[in-house]
Amino acid sequence: MARASVEELDRVGRLAEPDLHDRFSEAGLRRSLEEYLPRRREPIAPVALEIDGAEVPTIYPALADRSRPFDRIEITVRGPAAEPEAWAYLRPFHRLRIPSDGPAEFHATPDGPPTSVQIRWLLREQYRPMAQPKGEPAERLPGGARPELFRPSGFAAYVRRTGTVPFALALAVYFPDERIRYEIDLVESSLLMDGRAHRLPLDHRVPRTARIGHGVDLLVARGDLSLPSARALEAVVESNGVTALDLAPLFGGVRELGTSALDTLLARRLVSFDRRSGVYRARFEALAPGPERPHARPEPPRTNPRLRTSVMELLAAADARATCPLCGGPLPPGPRRLLCDACQALFARSGVDDSAPV
Repeated sequence: MARASVEELDRVGRLAEPDLHDRFSEAGLRRSLEEYLPRRREPIAPVALEIDGAEVPTIYPALADRSRPFDRIEITVRGPAAEPEAWAYLRPFHRLRIPSDGPAEFHATPDGPPTSVQIRWLLREQYRPMAQPKGEPAERLPGGARPELFRPSGFAAYVRRTGTVPFALALAVYFPDERIRYEIDLVESSLLMDGRAHRLPLDHRVPRTARIGHGVDLLVARGDLSLPSARALEAVVESNGVTALDLAPLFGGVRELGTSALDTLLARRLVSFDRRSGVYRARFEALAPGPERPHARPEPPRTNPRLRTSVMELLAAADARATCPLCGGPLPPGPRRLLCDACQALFARSGVDDSAPV
């Protein structure tokens, strides 16, 4: 398995402005790389990269060569066939042929017919050059260049314009019926397992349309969400609802990290929260592309900004905590009785009257 050298990554960092990627920035790149490598997920298999008709061991020399137009990309899975469990949440494939324009080809097997799909590239983990501060905050590239869903040539142009050093790249593959996201480790040219594999049971997954997947990808590509929040959003959308405990395995078993990521999505109004069950569900109307996205709207004023609460919030919290003292089940909202309906029915059959409200 080929591995990119730090010098190859440095050459990409110097593409925008050589003075920006100085010794201070080079040290930052090495720290970022050291942090990225241990948290990579297990690879499914190594991949071979062919760019503009020539095979390359890693993508970085091709990015540093401005004469490469990135018009035709081919990604081929190499090595022995991976176990089916390694492909959890993914569709197995042998080869992806990605032109700069037009539909791509998805080859499930070496000899099978291709399926026409649309593929967009999404930057995952990356490093932006940062010069050493001189009495002021560290200088960065202007914020005008913003990530997006790229075609191959657009991805190369963005990297060369900003000096961004990508560590991982997500391929959003849009089939007629759904979107599948594959993640490529660029440092060692390998296809990575889905983050939910072996962590979130596969029966949690609910296939969504390519349009919904595209809406999620557009939100993530804007760069407004942190990587944990982006991963949480993808998991929530492709399910009927998750709790913070469900997502804890995605964050190393730390429940608080899952709670923080989900609360960020809740603040952006990308998910809803059921206080009674603790379940977060996707707000699919928020995933429509365009300026009507909820995260672009101002937050509505609270009833009491000093107390940060309201009567309705207090009532909802009380409803969420109310349980039957016999069976422990939740009590329905509204006028309260001591027991739930099932236990009340048992007492009614035994002749005990417990219908008086609390």
